[in-house]
Amino acid sequence: MKKMNLDAYRFSISWSRVLPKGKLSGGVNREGIEYYNKLINRLLGKGIKPFVTMFHWDLPQALEDDYGGFLSPQIV
Repeated sequence: MKKMNLDAYRFSISWSRVLPKGKLSGGVNREGIEYYNKLINRLLGKGIKPFVTMFHWDLPQALEDDYGGFLSPQIV
């Protein structure tokens, strides 16, 4: 990216990768946090500005099972 003179990179964080059960009470995937932390640090180290979003179509299976997915008012 740096060789292409890019100065920014937009990527999405996968909710399922960070919170596999969808909630803090279900546990945090430390490996997922490490992955994104390393990515952000490498981008910054190369002078590339990270623009982070949540992947909005990503719903952990546990929440799909508990609430019926994005059609549930409990998800919002």
